[in-house]
Amino acid sequence: MGYMKRIAKIALSLAATVSFQTALAQTASNDYQTWTKGPSWLNDAVIYQVYPSSYKDSDGNGIGDLRGVIEKLDYIADLGVKVVWFNPIFVSGWIDGGYDVIDFYRVDPRFGTNNDLVELVQKAHERGLKVMLDLVAGHTSLECEWFKQSSEDTNLRYSDYYIWSDQLPDAKAEKDLEEMLKDPNYMQNTTGSWMKSEYPRAKYYNKNFYACQPSLNYGYANPDPNRPWEQSTDAPGPRAVRQELKNIIAFWYELGVDGFRVDMARSLVKNDKDKVEIKKLWREVRAWMDENYPEHVLMAEWGSPKDCLPAGYNIDMDLNGNKAKARRLYFDLKHQANGGCYFTLNGGQPSTYDLYGNPWPEDKIDRSTTPAQMLKTYYDNYKSSFDATRDLGYIATLTGNHDHLRMNTGDRNDAKQLKVMTTFVLTMPLPILYYGDEIGIRSLADLPNVEGANHNGKERSGGRSPMQWDSSANAGFSSCEPEQIYIPVCPEWTPATSYPLYLEWKQNGCKNPTTPGLITVESQAGDPNSLLNYTKKLIALRKASPALWADSDFTPIYNEENPYPMVYTRSCSGADGADGADGAETFLIALNPTGVKRVVTINEQLGETVLVEGKASHKATKKGEVLTMGPTSVLIVRVR
Repeated sequence: MGYMKRIAKIALSLAATVSFQTALAQTASNDYQTWTKGPSWLNDAVIYQVYPSSYKDSDGNGIGDLRGVIEKLDYIADLGVKVVWFNPIFVSGWIDGGYDVIDFYRVDPRFGTNNDLVELVQKAHERGLKVMLDLVAGHTSLECEWFKQSSEDTNLRYSDYYIWSDQLPDAKAEKDLEEMLKDPNYMQNTTGSWMKSEYPRAKYYNKNFYACQPSLNYGYANPDPNRPWEQSTDAPGPRAVRQELKNIIAFWYELGVDGFRVDMARSLVKNDKDKVEIKKLWREVRAWMDENYPEHVLMAEWGSPKDCLPAGYNIDMDLNGNKAKARRLYFDLKHQANGGCYFTLNGGQPSTYDLYGNPWPEDKIDRSTTPAQMLKTYYDNYKSSFDATRDLGYIATLTGNHDHLRMNTGDRNDAKQLKVMTTFVLTMPLPILYYGDEIGIRSLADLPNVEGANHNGKERSGGRSPMQWDSSANAGFSSCEPEQIYIPVCPEWTPATSYPLYLEWKQNGCKNPTTPGLITVESQAGDPNSLLNYTKKLIALRKASPALWADSDFTPIYNEENPYPMVYTRSCSGADGADGADGAETFLIALNPTGVKRVVTINEQLGETVLVEGKASHKATKKGEVLTMGPTSVLIVRVR
């Protein structure tokens, strides 16, 4: 379909939603559901997240690209996943890893062209794969033409796409700005919400993350008449931005894209404490999508399903940042190395040294949370969110992502440990598998701050290193010279596993190693006991077992006095075609991430063993079913 025909079709679809917007305005202030949960293809899906700059370089310039991904589509399909989600691929200033977008309608030249993306989507569809892109809905780059025009005058097409002011709203904003400007690298500083302007339009502009990312103007939930920059959500500027958002989504859907993950999804409307106006906005988008693109999905970086899914999203991500309820399953509150979280060999004991091998001072060791509390906090939050939203949409559990260190971090660094953690994610209702986690790529502290990856002491580069394909130079990622790669290939060690090698690497300028280690696709593909083949086996089990699908139930089994092993059940009623005698199916999953044997008795009648990793068994006794879990072990059993 030609460009003008696509635009004409988009215009017709947008016009058709006017009546829906009127009806939606009457209900969007509450959580009344106006949609049917779906689409159905999400039910048995595993989502595979690809950071495109780091996946496969096809032209030898040291940066991954779309043609590199096309080369690896058979590998992705062979994993068994159903969806590929790409981090931002649009034209960007690359001050924040692609999240500073210049042009939402063009693929960045570093990745290829729009034609390359269309080819990728078509070839993915031929293999049964869906494709999702990353949508930065809340801000743009300073180099975006919308911002350039808005910075000049008050009466141009894009003038009200951004928020401008000649005064700061309060003393806190003044203090935040003063503090931010002290940073030599202040354009990559996240402090506060305002940035000093060097443009003729006004003295200040509102920012959404870094200072180089001006906020798009979706309006204010409760505009103050004494603050002229606070436009209402139904003012012409915010309505135009909302329409632009739909235009972007429609443009890429017409090219075959199946969905979007939305960055910072809850931050669009300002001063919206109760999220009333942001819910209205996304419910309007959902109604429009259901009318025009019903088989497409929106996934949010929100981290609060009880707010996000009633807003009309198909998926919310169960994030693992510092403030997330799931955090202590994955990491300590700080980037520590040998404990402080549930999935650790030492049984959740406090971390005593950092990722560089340095001991923590006693007053910095976090002894405030026990593993029992870590698990209960997670279970209570997840189960409450799951039960409250299961008819609205899905909650996605992730192995990792581009904003955090990987599963293979510090002392959690061998295949046995990683298999336990991978089992947890892949047996939850909707999993996201971060590229490279299927082979256990390691995070490394202190990687260079490439393209804004690291901020406020947060080291994100360690989770964005190139995919490790084989034992050739640069782990098969690129044919360029090692020093040309935009970010180093991760070595086969971490500070925690080999501090001397880490120091040597740092002293040599963090150059890319080319050592042929075991953490490659090539080395693991033929090994039946590898993490890669174990991951494939889990995904295959999931696909064949409706009890493990997204629509099926999740029930934690919690013992406060004995928090290890982690135990829960997944079950379905049989309406979706399970293999049980009456169509019903239930699995019990038990996970012991620790380095010692764990034994627990539960009140379940268990049947055949479906999967064992490590030494694990179950035995019926008069007191109940006894689960005996050896160190770093997995047990999946069918419940009678």
